Amino acid sequence: MSAIKTIQEQHTAGPQAIGFDYQFYYFMLLALDLKFGQKIGFEVKDDVHIDKEDGTTTLYQAKHTIIKNSKGNPQNLTDLDIDLWKTLSTWIDFINADKSSDFLNKHTFILVTNKSENNNDFITTLNTFKTDNNSDVVKLKIDELASKTQDETLKKYFKKVTKLSKSKLGVFLKKLTIETGEDEIIDKIKKKILEKFYQENLVDPIFESLSSNLNSAKYLDIKAGQRFEISGEDFGKRFGKCFKVATELKPLPKRNLPVLLPDDLESQVFVKQLIDIGEIQSGSNYIRDYTTHMLKFLNEFSYWSDENFVLPTDIEEFKRNSIQIWINEFRSKYRQIERQINNGSSIEDLEDDIKSLGIEIVDYIRKQDLSIQGFSALGIEFSNGYYYTLSDNLELGWHFDWNNKYKKE
Repeated sequence: MSAIKTIQEQHTAGPQAIGFDYQFYYFMLLALDLKFGQKIGFEVKDDVHIDKEDGTTTLYQAKHTIIKNSKGNPQNLTDLDIDLWKTLSTWIDFINADKSSDFLNKHTFILVTNKSENNNDFITTLNTFKTDNNSDVVKLKIDELASKTQDETLKKYFKKVTKLSKSKLGVFLKKLTIETGEDEIIDKIKKKILEKFYQENLVDPIFESLSSNLNSAKYLDIKAGQRFEISGEDFGKRFGKCFKVATELKPLPKRNLPVLLPDDLESQVFVKQLIDIGEIQSGSNYIRDYTTHMLKFLNEFSYWSDENFVLPTDIEEFKRNSIQIWINEFRSKYRQIERQINNGSSIEDLEDDIKSLGIEIVDYIRKQDLSIQGFSALGIEFSNGYYYTLSDNLELGWHFDWNNKYKKE
């Protein structure tokens, strides 16, 4: 079995595949910061590139390893790392292919890797050069590294770098950046999304939609023989729909907690109001149902508020709009009653009519499917529960004279 396993491992490309994924996700990370006037490309001029509005281009090489060190972190980027020197050699080929200095003057070079930087003498020397501009020291360091290896491929890469003219080498080194420890790339993309939309519950849906659509677009463009490049202006047109989840109406989360009913259901103010107009009778099973609707709403509403799913301003607007619906219907139904009272009729003489109209108001309000700003409708059960809550708090009522009848209690 061990021999079979060895053959299987030789014919699988897991580490190589994750390397391509790493390049793609790094492309996605950069695309999230793309500005108008810029264009980003994947596997066009390099692993990733960005053409800027001033006519310059940044080339990115993204290198990933799955090999861990003794501490469980990605292996170090050593002085003799083949990915490092192959990348520099490739960029030197680009420079040498251009007989003028136009390419070098218009390009910057960034190597990105998840490998750790730990006592890398070349990176230390490079950073020192950017302060003192002494390229001779860099050449000496490269010659020293070449003497430490018998790998002919590495020696070839070293030689190619040191053969660059002193002036070009100086410009190249100034424009060269090596970024190590660029790991957990998906988490960094999600953090970037969170920084843009500020709502954690939107991060995963946006990430999934954007990564899926970018990947599909990449496949289709390359399959059609086209370059996969996206301008800042085109990004919104082609992939703006991926961010619609941030503006689309969505349901509020529900926990469906158990409801603990009070011992004396009929002592609740909202139940008294309904009994008084004859909408329900004392002892009715509906009292338990209505109380359940109210408590279910209160359980979830407290959760939405405490966890900041809804803002205080959203809550105030929700309440104001909900009460306004009731006010409009209340005024409409009781307009004639109000005229009769103003003309000398007593409320007692109009009690039967008032109760009938009160029931009509309840029936109308129960048909309302309320919604909180930015979210889809709550549903009839929760909407009814909210109105029972307002009624229980004596913020609205059904009887024409509810404000006097119940606030005296």
